[in-house]
Parts: sequence; C-alpha cells; structure tokens
Amino acid sequence: MDRSTDTVIIGNPNSGRAGSKNYLEQYAKTLRAGGLEVEVMNTEHPNHATDLATLAGDRLVIAAGGDGTVNEVINGLSPEATLGILPLGTANVLARELGLPLDLKRSCERIIEGNTSRIDLGVAADREGVERKFACMAGIGFDASVVRTMTPRLKRYLRILAFPLMAVKVLMEQDIPSVHVIEGDTTHVTQFAIVANGHYYGGDFRVAGPGSLTSGELEAILVERVSVLLRPDILARILARQPLNRSMRSFGATEMRARAPGANVPVQIDGEVWGRLPMSFRIEPQALQVIR
Repeated sequence: MDRSTDTVIIGNPNSGRAGSKNYLEQYAKTLRAGGLEVEVMNTEHPNHATDLATLAGDRLVIAAGGDGTVNEVINGLSPEATLGILPLGTANVLARELGLPLDLKRSCERIIEGNTSRIDLGVAADREGVERKFACMAGIGFDASVVRTMTPRLKRYLRILAFPLMAVKVLMEQDIPSVHVIEGDTTHVTQFAIVANGHYYGGDFRVAGPGSLTSGELEAILVERVSVLLRPDILARILARQPLNRSMRSFGATEMRARAPGANVPVQIDGEVWGRLPMSFRIEPQALQVIR
C-alpha cells in the first residue's frame, strides 16, 4: 500500500450495487476532487478486506461494499484508524445505523465533510477463544440458519425480500433447537436470540430502541418460539419498522454467553455465518471512530 495517501478504499467488486467495472475509481475520483488523496484496493477473496485494512494503518479506510465487507474491514482496522462507508450492499445495516445516505454521491460528500464520532463494538469469541468484532449484531440459531441457506444469486435478485422468504422456508423445513443465553447466574431458554449493538436488523427492521451503538451495552432480544414472528401483532411491528423488543423478552448486559446442549447451532455476525455455539459476547465501548 502507498503510505503517502491519507485515504484507502477497500472494495468488493461483486457487491450488490457495484455497477460498472471501474466503479471504485469513479468514487475515488469524486473523493480526490474533494481534497483527499485516495488509494483503491480491490478484495480478491473472503477475508481479504481484513488483511488490507490491517495494512492501512491509522488512515481513513473506506469500506465499499455490503455489511460483510464492512465487517471484514472493521476486523482489520487499527484502533487509530477511521472507518468510512460507501454502502454498496443489500441491507447496509451499519450505514443506516449511522444515518449515512444510501445515495453514493451523497455518501462521498459525507466522507469529504469528515465529521466523526466513536461507537461501541461487540466482540464474539468461540470455544477456542478466536474473536470476531461486530458493529451491528450477532444472530444465534434461526437467522444464522437462514443466512446459511441463502445464495448470493438469491440475495442479488430478491434483495431485501430474500431474508423473510428464506425464513419461512427454514421455519417449515428445519428443526429449531433451544438456545441457552446466560447472563451472570441467569439462564434464558429461547429458540432464537439477537445480540444487538445497534437497533437495525436485516436492513431497516428495528429490534432495539434508540441509543444503540453508544450505550456501552449489548442488548439481547429473545424469541422463545420462532413461529411467533408470524403472529399478526408481531408481524405488524416488523412491517411498521417498530422495535421488536417491546414485544419480546430482552435484557442489556456488557457480556453474556450462549450454548445449545446437544445441538449444532450456527451464529451469524453482521450478516455472515461465523462459527457455532458455544460462544461468548462482550462490548468494547467507544472502540471505533467512524464517519457520520
């Protein structure tokens, strides 16, 4: 990487809204016109964005892609680096959390303006102690099974509708084992849990109230029976983009654990499947500086 530049764009050329072949250079040109010195780096394989972000040092690092690319970048960033986002994905959850425009020209303008703040990050750790940071959420069980079932082609053609359609398929075809979410000495038994750092989920569906990203806590939303999501009152909240935790059990904590005795239960981190239970989760307050 060219250390003389102050800005790095790390891009996923296969992102859902990528457009033309030279799209990253087009955005780099806009940013250069705004006074930034920009280097462009294309990702070539899974987790490549993490490697490139690690090499970027303490510069402004722009993740150009979907939530998976953003998460990969976050997991490679220096604590002194700043994260910018060009939202090119399907859901763009962190961009929505930060109030960033989804219009890419306006996103470039926001990056040039350079207003920053610090946000919390969640950290998941598997049974071997391997850690993964997340900005928005970890989904335990049901939704991770849905994510694991979806194909890139389905996401590309159905976009935001892909998740609810595949959720119905998983609900009809798969057994949903119980999950134990442990907070201190208290064990909560549920079918599906969301460990939320932000309040948006899967796009602009809300699972928690305002004040997320900077609350200093993770919020666990517990769905005791997955089929309850199809209840008219719950479904109405989902369609109205209202927080689910007004209807579900939930609690806040700085750390928690989850296990599923006798079952193989996957976990998704910011929209990508990452490991399986048992797993622990904790908050790192004010861990990341972001462009807003």
